Amino acid sequence: MANAPTKPFLTAIAIVSTTALAYEVLLMRLFSIVQWHHFAYMIISLALLGYGISGVFIALNRLRLQRYFSHAILINLVLFSLLMPVCFLLAQHVPFNPLELVLSPIQLLYLFCVYLILTLPFFFAANVIGLSFYHYKDHQSSLYAADLLGAGLGSMVVILLLFLFFPENILIGLSWMAVLAAVIVVIDLLNHKLKWNSLILIAAVGSTLLLPSPDSLLISQYKSQNQLLTIPATKIVDHYSSPLGLITVVESAAMPLRHALGLSIRADQELPEQLAVFTDADNMTAISAFDGDLASVGYL
Repeated sequence: MANAPTKPFLTAIAIVSTTALAYEVLLMRLFSIVQWHHFAYMIISLALLGYGISGVFIALNRLRLQRYFSHAILINLVLFSLLMPVCFLLAQHVPFNPLELVLSPIQLLYLFCVYLILTLPFFFAANVIGLSFYHYKDHQSSLYAADLLGAGLGSMVVILLLFLFFPENILIGLSWMAVLAAVIVVIDLLNHKLKWNSLILIAAVGSTLLLPSPDSLLISQYKSQNQLLTIPATKIVDHYSSPLGLITVVESAAMPLRHALGLSIRADQELPEQLAVFTDADNMTAISAFDGDLASVGYL
């Protein structure tokens, strides 16, 4: 019978669950930006797929994993922390275009590749939690409590982070959270005996996390924001992040905007100067200059 999980180990489990849930919600936001919001919800199936594959993997290899429990947990934590930002960066470079799904069968292969890549972090996170349930089979209630507590915190933490940071910059922070869980496991399960292989694994992840996060997301070229930015002398002048969307303000100096839904192109009313406003790089609206003279907005 395995000893009961220690408080540090339960803390590590809670951190893993927090990170996995936060990563899942973050991917929904990121996919809403780089593609369209319709594809954000496939992240739920991605997470479930990763956890399901993990369950099969542990069931088939439980005895071997049980024998090397401490190192198996550590390796999975390291891979989880490493692959969160890496897999998203790789998925961005898959030439998947949802607008061609009906016309081009190759897009189904690209979609499969995106699924395969983004499932990996959830697979390794699920290995940590699932293997812990098997190892401490007589103390599952405390593990379950830590897992649920972490999940609840993760769903709240990511909302707060989306108010404070841009979505692409949160990836590295989540990776550091998983590294923290790995450090706790090393200190707790290995009884302060930091073996060289464990140190090498953590050092490898730490070195990758020193790499900067992507400066910008690879947003679909078919989104209206990118189409407007192809006009010369057009630039992004401001942006703002929140859980509801990424707001971007675009100025077009060479070709003044004329955004007035329902206004005939034959109307002779001159529109005031406008700035384009995009939500998740699409759904354009406009901010119109107003000097206090109602005649300047007579087109309304």
